[in-house]
This record gives sequence, structure tokens and C-alpha cells, in this order.
Amino acid sequence: MKPFLLVLHVFSAMIQILFFAFLNKNMRKKLIRSWANRLLSILQVKVVVSGEAPKLLRSKHYLIVSNHISWLDIHVINSLGPQVFVAKSDVASWPIFGWIAKMIGTIFIQREKLSDLKRVIRLIKSRLNDGDSVCIFPEGTSSDGKSVLEFRSNLFEAVANTQHHILPIAIQYREYQRYSDRAAFVGDMGLLDSIKNILKSRVLEAHVVINEPLSANGTRQGVALQARQSILGTSLFQD
Repeated sequence: MKPFLLVLHVFSAMIQILFFAFLNKNMRKKLIRSWANRLLSILQVKVVVSGEAPKLLRSKHYLIVSNHISWLDIHVINSLGPQVFVAKSDVASWPIFGWIAKMIGTIFIQREKLSDLKRVIRLIKSRLNDGDSVCIFPEGTSSDGKSVLEFRSNLFEAVANTQHHILPIAIQYREYQRYSDRAAFVGDMGLLDSIKNILKSRVLEAHVVINEPLSANGTRQGVALQARQSILGTSLFQD
């Protein structure tokens, strides 16, 4: 039943997104949040939040910084408050999901190209100045979620030594109140394999900790280190 509902949900989103350009910003955010909540409901993924998510994610704009485990992370965060995401360029080539990501304003990056990095930094600055929050995954790749990889500091250049603030978010997936790697999208795993793996569970939970905002008053290396330490210091990585 779940696979059928998932296909139906994706088809519905494809139809609705054709009208996306005609909606104002608030309506777009409501639609994205609705899609995320519906997807998580179909997958039977429960989101457990610590911190003032509604207040922090919806009242101000930040450079949101999160550890990265799965394609599911984006939908977990969007279920709390829709954001602009920076994703690797290969996501744009994913069937259907890549097209949807393009349509909702995802910023794609080719990390190996310095010229593209500069372009993305300019786009992040522009979106922040327009009042949007932008979410990055500075590990540069996904992990199993048991710990947090070292952060790449390049994208922090967009806010370093500015008045903008950084909002650290920690994510970990659990089953039966214990760490689980079920949602981890790592190695050579394909998207369909990952979806099938998630569909096998009825008790998967995405635990999210929203930390206090951090000042960006410092070098990109310094604020990147501070953001990682904030995420590592959450209860998720102290169990």
C-alpha cells in the first residue's frame, strides 16, 4: 500500500508544481511543507524535535547548517519550515525528484569547480538578503549519522564577518529509541534502494535538535568549526 501512496503523492506533486510559479512566497512555502509532511506520513517517518523549531525556522532567516545522512533530511527540515537548499549537482539529474528540486528553487553546486563555488556563494548571499533561509550540508557528503564528518568551510564564506546568523541543526534517525542507519544514503546506494529500505520500517524516527543561533562574526573556518561543535554537542551524539 505504501508504494502506491508514494507514487500517487509524487504524481500529485508533479501536477501541483506546474502552478508553482504563479503562487506567492507564502503559498509556496505552505505547499512545500504540506508535500514534506505528506511524504513523511506515507513513509511512516515520525519527526521528533528538540528546540524552538517553529519560532526559529519561521520567524527569521539564517544560514542553516545540518549534518547530512539522507535525501530524507531535506523533507524532514521542510516539514518544520521550508528552506532553500544547496544540493550537489547530480541531484538535478535524478528522475522526477531532480526536476521537482529545480522547480522549487534548489541551488545546485559542482563542488570540484572553484568558479561554481563562487557562483553558489553569490546565490546564497542573494537569497539571504532577500529574506530567505538557506540550508547547507557542509560535510560535503552523506554519512551513516552516527557521528559528524569534518565540515568544509567554503560555503560559510557567504556569511563570514556579516550580520547574518547561523542556525545549527542536528539530525539522527532512530528505531525503537536506538540509533539506526536505515535512512542512510551512502556509498553506491541508489535512490530506489534507499526508498525501499525506508519503506520496510514502521517505526523510523527522525530526531532533530535545533540549536541556538550562532554569530557569523569570524572567518569562514572559525564559524564552520563553531557550527560543527554545536551540532556535535547535542544530545543525539552524546548517547
